[in-house]
Amino acid sequence: MTNARLQQIVTLLYVHEKLVTSNGIKNKECDKLLELKERINRESNYYDSNDLIATSFNFLSKVIENWIQRNYNKNT
Repeated sequence: MTNARLQQIVTLLYVHEKLVTSNGIKNKECDKLLELKERINRESNYYDSNDLIATSFNFLSKVIENWIQRNYNKNT
């Protein structure tokens, strides 16, 4: 991963998953990450011509989807 900002985001999500034990907090963060993903995808046509931005946002969307699948708790 050559993009330092994406690496920082992925590292933050990894550490958050390992250190935070509250399902309520994890669910709230899942909601916030879904909002971010929706915002990224809302105007995706703006950066379709820029491969670097498009692939970075695509990667980030996949990271968010994966993180939510592993951390969202429906019982809270």
